[in-house]
Amino acid sequence: MQLAHDFEEIAGVAVSAGGALVAVADHESAAAGCFGYTNVEVTVHTGAAGDEIASLRFHDLRLDEMAFTPSGETLAIVARRGMGGFGGPAATLALLDPRTGESHAFDIEPPSGYGGLRLSVAKNAVAVGAFPDGKIVLRKLPSGEPLVTFMDPSFTAMALSEDGSTLALGTKDGRIQLRGLPDGRVVGELASPSGAPRSLRFQGERLIAAMEDGQVFGVPVSGAPPVRLGQVRPDARFIGVASDGQVVDVLQKEDVATVRHGSRSFTVPPPERPYVEAVAALSPEGARVLAALGSHVFLRRPGDLTAGALTFGPHLDGQVFGVGPLADGAVLLGARWDDGTARIWNVRTGQPIVLTNGPLPRLSSLAIHGNGTVATVDEAGAAVVWERQGTTLKPRHSFRTNGPASVVAFDSTGARVLVGTRRGEVMIAESLTGKTQRVVRTGGKAITFVKAYEGKEKAQLETAGGRVFLLDLATGKLEPETEEAYMGLLGGDPNAPIRPWGEDGETPLPAFELACWDAVCRVSEPSGPFDPIRVIASFGMLDRPGAAFVMADGRVDTLGTTSGDFFTCRDGGRTYPFSHCRDADETPGLLGRRLDEACAQGAAACPR
Repeated sequence: MQLAHDFEEIAGVAVSAGGALVAVADHESAAAGCFGYTNVEVTVHTGAAGDEIASLRFHDLRLDEMAFTPSGETLAIVARRGMGGFGGPAATLALLDPRTGESHAFDIEPPSGYGGLRLSVAKNAVAVGAFPDGKIVLRKLPSGEPLVTFMDPSFTAMALSEDGSTLALGTKDGRIQLRGLPDGRVVGELASPSGAPRSLRFQGERLIAAMEDGQVFGVPVSGAPPVRLGQVRPDARFIGVASDGQVVDVLQKEDVATVRHGSRSFTVPPPERPYVEAVAALSPEGARVLAALGSHVFLRRPGDLTAGALTFGPHLDGQVFGVGPLADGAVLLGARWDDGTARIWNVRTGQPIVLTNGPLPRLSSLAIHGNGTVATVDEAGAAVVWERQGTTLKPRHSFRTNGPASVVAFDSTGARVLVGTRRGEVMIAESLTGKTQRVVRTGGKAITFVKAYEGKEKAQLETAGGRVFLLDLATGKLEPETEEAYMGLLGGDPNAPIRPWGEDGETPLPAFELACWDAVCRVSEPSGPFDPIRVIASFGMLDRPGAAFVMADGRVDTLGTTSGDFFTCRDGGRTYPFSHCRDADETPGLLGRRLDEACAQGAAACPR
């Protein structure tokens, strides 16, 4: 099962008992002037099908940890801003109810210097510890009401018992201290098997203790001798002990991450971009392991890491196009996912743009020029230029290339089409007549990217081997590109359109800007560098490839798909699912209503 959610950089995961619920925290990079910052979005999904049921956002914070209560009634999240962030250090504890989407947030004291926050969750309590300061705060669940606060600068690890009656603290001098709750008084002490514990968690009547040297022990709370359970691989991170008693860890070397359960292991597919860290979590009873790297999430059974996976994807692939208004008043938005699904909408009317015989086929490339002309390359490598007539695309030209086409783009005027091939050639042709002007060869590697400079007779090319070229469209001359020619509109947002720098070093304003957040994109129309930005429409990718809703001025115009199956919308932090409701887009009074009204009506008409 796949979920159409565009994760940028997964920073943490959590899973409830039996894998019933899965939480994913996504870091999104952004910028304001010369300063960069990170936003966090946490989404909760069902473990059976991957449906999103709740979400929560944090501005200018980074995730430290998150965890479900054992049966999943509450998701606890701690996030913070470091010393270099806007406004100085800050930290937040958030409690999210996945069933209703309601949440409570509490400001907490951030750790000093470059410290971090530790989190442990029980059925009716949550503990947050600031490391290395030693301040530990306990709150009731689900209300968040304070229970007790105390200091212990010697603590290295902590764990709440499942019923919330006991807090275990590992100390630097090799002890495990037991404190009774709610008063926090010391009620017992256990000897650590091998120095200071690095990680503690309760499992029934014993503590699972991972030590600095990588050894993992089961330490009975009764005081009986500890039992060695296994060893964490060198440089690996301890995830937990599975229900069969085997140690689970995750090890990353460069961009390759493996999750190991005893003698079995699973290699997480490599990410789309480098320098991202693998994260993993184990369900409380140890029957499900959740792993993520980059933008992919995998839910598996520890006993068989190669089967029974729930994979979250696909993701928006490359540029999202926004053009208009055109002669007939249309504003077109086009998007393509990495599974080849592609959709185009007129956001002014909320209507999808389709072929005469149905939706667009799966594509390997999509381009929309500012004049409204559309070009595509399908998965078989056929390149076509289309002419839009109302809500229908009709073929204008098909191109013959030496080998299958791989990517397509327009020049800045729209008069020429640039078609890259899997054989490393670029064909330059007239978009109106289809006549080939010239074919340029780059050396055999497939062309993966083509983008024309605005107002210039030049285009940038990239090949599968990573080489970047500058192509003179008038002469066909090809030379290596030595300068970075494009920048993202939103400070690194991978879904934002790209635009060329002006010769004076200033970036010219486009007719429309597109900002994507939480798989929802907003189209705005700036009239000048210092004038207010007018939001003209927004659209969102929902629970499966190609499904979308389009809003204009806050009103639902269409679901953007032939049926309302798996339609999900959010308002005010709440999530409303439309599950298996095939006539949702034809429900009387649904379209044209305010978003929250439409969601509420849809949730009532089509209960989960």
